Amino acid sequence: MKKTLLVILLLSALVAPAQSLQTPDQFLGFQLGGDGNLARYDRIKAYFELLAKNSPRVRTVNLGKTTLGNDLFMALISEEANLKDIDKLKAVTRALSQGEVDAAEAGRLAAAGKAIVVITCNLHSTEIASSQMAMELGYRLAAGGADVQEILGNVVLALFPSVNPDGQIMEVDWFNKTRGTEYEGTGAPYLYHWYAGHDNNRDWFKASLKETGLILKALYHDLYPQVLVDEHQMGSSGDRLFIPPYQDPPTPGLHPLVWRSINLIGSRIAYDLERLGLKGVASRGDFSGWWIGSLDDTAWFHNIPGILFEGASVRLAAPIFIEPEEVRSAESFRNEERVFSPNPWKGGWWRLSDLVHYGLQASLSVLATAARQREELLLNTYQVARENIARGESEAPTAFIVPRQQHDPVVAERFIQALLKSNIRVFQLTHPVRVGDSLFDKRSYVVPLAQPYRAFVRNIFDRQRYPDIRKSRKAEPELPYDMAAWTLPLGMGVRTAAVNEPLKALMEPVSGEQLAQRPFPEELDEYIVLDSRHNSSYRAAFELLAKGLAVYRNADCPDFAAGSFAFRKSEALALLKGIHAEAPLAPVSRKELPLARFRRLRPFKAGLYQNWGHNMTEGWLRYVFDEYRIPYETVRPKDAARKDWEKKFDVMVFAGASETEIESGKPPKKWEKWSTPAPPEYSGGIGEQGQKLLQDMVKKGKTLVFMEESCNYAIAKFKLPVTNVIEDNEKVVCPGSYLRAEVKESPLTLGMDRSAAVFFRSTPTFETRLPRVAGESRSTPLVFADHDLLLSGWLEGEAELARRSLLVDYRRGKGRIILIGPDVIHRTHGEGTYKIMFNSLLAAAEE
Repeated sequence: MKKTLLVILLLSALVAPAQSLQTPDQFLGFQLGGDGNLARYDRIKAYFELLAKNSPRVRTVNLGKTTLGNDLFMALISEEANLKDIDKLKAVTRALSQGEVDAAEAGRLAAAGKAIVVITCNLHSTEIASSQMAMELGYRLAAGGADVQEILGNVVLALFPSVNPDGQIMEVDWFNKTRGTEYEGTGAPYLYHWYAGHDNNRDWFKASLKETGLILKALYHDLYPQVLVDEHQMGSSGDRLFIPPYQDPPTPGLHPLVWRSINLIGSRIAYDLERLGLKGVASRGDFSGWWIGSLDDTAWFHNIPGILFEGASVRLAAPIFIEPEEVRSAESFRNEERVFSPNPWKGGWWRLSDLVHYGLQASLSVLATAARQREELLLNTYQVARENIARGESEAPTAFIVPRQQHDPVVAERFIQALLKSNIRVFQLTHPVRVGDSLFDKRSYVVPLAQPYRAFVRNIFDRQRYPDIRKSRKAEPELPYDMAAWTLPLGMGVRTAAVNEPLKALMEPVSGEQLAQRPFPEELDEYIVLDSRHNSSYRAAFELLAKGLAVYRNADCPDFAAGSFAFRKSEALALLKGIHAEAPLAPVSRKELPLARFRRLRPFKAGLYQNWGHNMTEGWLRYVFDEYRIPYETVRPKDAARKDWEKKFDVMVFAGASETEIESGKPPKKWEKWSTPAPPEYSGGIGEQGQKLLQDMVKKGKTLVFMEESCNYAIAKFKLPVTNVIEDNEKVVCPGSYLRAEVKESPLTLGMDRSAAVFFRSTPTFETRLPRVAGESRSTPLVFADHDLLLSGWLEGEAELARRSLLVDYRRGKGRIILIGPDVIHRTHGEGTYKIMFNSLLAAAEE
């Protein structure tokens, strides 16, 4: 009797917490994942705060503010004792992941530690199911039922219900706004991250966005997890859920144990979901191991199995019906059984609730695997770190040096800051050192390879060579999912040197706080000059021009670099000090300045065209406009109906929008099948009226700037003697690579070096002809060389590009039309080519 009573009391202790907690359905007042039902981010956050209040197994942590000022939070979920000891447990994972202890101590720590598993949801805002699933997962674990006791005892879950709260709110509000209309289930017709849109999952090694920085700090400076799961959605007619193993090729340099762990965890998910009878679970397919910029991928380079989920989408919360003949498995276009897709889904209704269920069960599978193999995963973290350190000591290169002497020293520091955000160990020379024939000055940066995240260092510094993968010798090459190359120093214009021998040097570690501490010179004469080779100098010029202060630009004074900026100390000093705190400046000064050899710039205002849709090129450009305090205003298609809008602007910029998107709002034909309808107020282009206004701007002596795909609009509508040789050119195959271009002297290339690495992917490339109209002229300040164009990535058809132009400065009367073929911003990776855009804008500031 007593034994029976004890069992009843124990069961009551397990069941009671669940009875005292509200389920997600009870809290929301509707069925979680039900047709037409979406929980908004603020409600999700409130629910987790309620769980934390009522369950000792949940703790919420606010990481900081998003781009639009929302709170970005994570929930830590585990047994109460584990959460009380969370600092000790994080100290264990830190010591193991950094390889800071000997093997015996590592064994003791692994035996005592808990596996930390990170699950990130809803990075892409239309892929909204995982943000809903997070509530159910949180509830299951918070309630502490018998089925999750092993997980709670052995694992600490760090759950991010939305990596992009701003976008989650946008999409839920859009769905509710269009509910019951013909547009129900369509995504919002604008970027669902304020700057990056879908590209917020391309920022995980440069880390420019606020959200990226906050999460990297949590992952790689605080938690040091053993597994990371990133939950996404894909097209509707394919497999129901993609899970690893990934498709070839693998990114080079990763420790094999990382790939083996990914395959092991992915195979266990497939096994567990098969036992539950969930059809359409597949691996390999379209998602390869070649990439470094995504959230799950960045885990690989921190020695962590990064697991990607890609569920088949619905129309936000609206169900869809897929006919059997429409289903296409990535492993078999006939949707037949394959080894990595042995139980294909055969069509039918597919709902948000299905996505939530698949995601929940797959997440629980990962957590169960981590619980069962807790100690092994912890020891793997240590083993990979120690072996990476040993390889860095014994294999060349042993280090990379970022010399103190740089074309733009501040951009070099920004590169170092990007490394530090990912917890890469960086040092600074305290004394000069000679390596081979090169002497490196004191304060040059050293990045050793003998560190835990060796693969990250190699992939950031090394030049990629994408492998030639074909199904047969006659077949077309299998191209990468995103980019073929990501060599960050190339894009940023930072000079580096590999050290192929043991480096014996006196140096000290560098922290982000040190880089931010640089005093502004106190003793300055009346004229302050900023070097045009430094991007931060442009930030100062833009900000002071916007405030109406005097800004001069060097025209032909040999004492300073061409295009350098000058200011009067009495007017500008306080503002320059404020700018320096955010964007370090390197001022020099003179008592007198030959102003006759300088041009005074006039204040200007730019219009930045923003078409309806998901133009990420415009978004990233807008990010840079905001960061560099460029005076601008966003121009929408409807603004073309306002006859005076062009009078407000001295320069208009079009970037990333195609000819049809600018003219009519319609995507190019090749993208039409992926487009969705939008309400009339979110549709359309500038039409004939907008074209006439642009032509009037040129007649009145103003400047138009077109970048990337938008160049085709200018060529066609202004009848320029220019041909885009890449359009419909199948001989050139270049999937996102860095190519070498030669830089000529020009007002558009002031401050640039003599050569540049440009990011190339179907990039407009020009053949120009002499204008036949009096008063018109053209110059081509950026051109491809004759040969050896590839710097990093993959290129076929080099001969088609040789000696072609990438930048056209076309003058028509007093007006100017500037064609910038490449995306000189490229996700903020292109800091080495920012000046092309900056100088193009300043063309409108010339007196």
